[in-house]
Amino acid sequence: MVDLIIRSGHILDGTGAPAWKGDIAVQEGKIVEITDSIDMHAEREWNATGKYVCPGFIDIHTHSDFSLLANRFAESSVRQGITTLVTGNCGHGPAPSPERELGKQVTIGYSENFNTDFGWDHFAEYLEDLFSPGLSVNVAPLVPHGSIRLAVMGYEARPPTKAELEKMKAYVDEAMSAGAAGFSTGLEYSPGQHADKNELIALCSVAASHGGIYASHIRNRADTFMESVVESLNIIRKAGCPGQLSHLAPRPYANEKFDQVLETIYQARDQESLEIGIDTFPDVWAPGPVVTLLPPWVYEDTPDRVLDRLNSPDVVNQCRETFQNPTNYLLRLGGFESFYLTCSKSYPELVGRNFQEISEIFGVDHTETIFKLVLADGSDFYNVMLRHIYATSEDLQQLLLQPICSIESDGVTTAPYGPLKDFVFNRSSYCYTIRFLKEYVIDQKLFTLEEGIRKMTSLPANSARLKGRGQLLEDYAADILIFSLEDLKDNTTDDKPSAYPDGIELVMVNGSIVLEQGTHSQALPGQMLPN
Repeated sequence: MVDLIIRSGHILDGTGAPAWKGDIAVQEGKIVEITDSIDMHAEREWNATGKYVCPGFIDIHTHSDFSLLANRFAESSVRQGITTLVTGNCGHGPAPSPERELGKQVTIGYSENFNTDFGWDHFAEYLEDLFSPGLSVNVAPLVPHGSIRLAVMGYEARPPTKAELEKMKAYVDEAMSAGAAGFSTGLEYSPGQHADKNELIALCSVAASHGGIYASHIRNRADTFMESVVESLNIIRKAGCPGQLSHLAPRPYANEKFDQVLETIYQARDQESLEIGIDTFPDVWAPGPVVTLLPPWVYEDTPDRVLDRLNSPDVVNQCRETFQNPTNYLLRLGGFESFYLTCSKSYPELVGRNFQEISEIFGVDHTETIFKLVLADGSDFYNVMLRHIYATSEDLQQLLLQPICSIESDGVTTAPYGPLKDFVFNRSSYCYTIRFLKEYVIDQKLFTLEEGIRKMTSLPANSARLKGRGQLLEDYAADILIFSLEDLKDNTTDDKPSAYPDGIELVMVNGSIVLEQGTHSQALPGQMLPN
């Protein structure tokens, strides 16, 4: 007798192979048999007739490092079929963070309202807190370069000394020994942007020695797009580890041809056998903190000092001059009417409105509008969020069509209740898997259903080196999803981004049911990966 048998489902094994009708037996957290018909008894059986059965989705790019501590049920992820999260992306993360106040600045998704302690001198301490008492999803944590550099050098815009580099290498080694899946960078952001290739190769090599991957938000996806990709390829090449290039779509104002960038990546894969993956979220809109519209010198500091600057009329005037420069990042993306508020505890009624409209409501100019929005949430200013144009629809589609492109959220786990109630990073946090399947698989028919599932299961599993995950195979972990294709529905909108989708009937993590017919079991069977 086994624990569970799923019968008569349309099986999508995660490889892209054609669906077939069969049964799956689960025992002690693993798939023990998968065949046309299983002749044995089980403690429980699930009739999946007319439904699709596939591996649980793997979100290879998330910023859920902290929100998982605030809500261990990972509601917004589980309810869209996600069973594994890769955290610590873009060089942002909660550990190591011996400099507590500075550390908050490089932890996307941190909020004072979570009422959780911040500050772990060592990565192992963070992991202990994260996995005790447990999680509803698996987590593969990356050690973030930004946190490490901040802990050793602060915001110093220079190469590290020999001693500083050795200290950073020790942090990476310690984190990898504790169970990190790899090393991440955010080279478009401070302090990561201050690192040169020698520093990055040295640190990435430490992760590689432990079998880890290198995941990078590259330095620039606009004016020096090709140069930034080549830099990342050189790091991957010299460090000798698999690489993952995050949300690789060119900026809408990029002056380099996307075809040539992609060709360079494929040449490195085909001619040098470099292991390189890419990913994107399925949306032309991207999230970001409102405060980052301001010059970096305003917000790169401890929260108290940042708030002091934000309250200074002189700083407001200096920033006003910045927005009159036609090369300003904001203006290059289309102007204030192209930026929309997505998260504000103080102004929830303005969520979904663009900054031009908000300026008119406030009765102040654009610069003062930004300051007013940011200041309203006090020390939580970093979580006042916006959405802006990420890519053209043509570039996004071209990226999605790449066979090496995984689909990710660039989001956080959240929930419409408790300490996460007002915490909305982007719509993808609630629905990216459903939106991808509905828009690009079902409606536009850019992919077969089998290929669409592969891009969210075995492809990210292989890219992140998650063994025994991402496929329905005997002896693989029983991370299993059952869904009704005709009932799939994305219930989010731009002005109401906090809504669970329809169509997900069952979610299993390591053989335990965490979601059944819309009800979360509150089970915490998640594991740290790779294990």
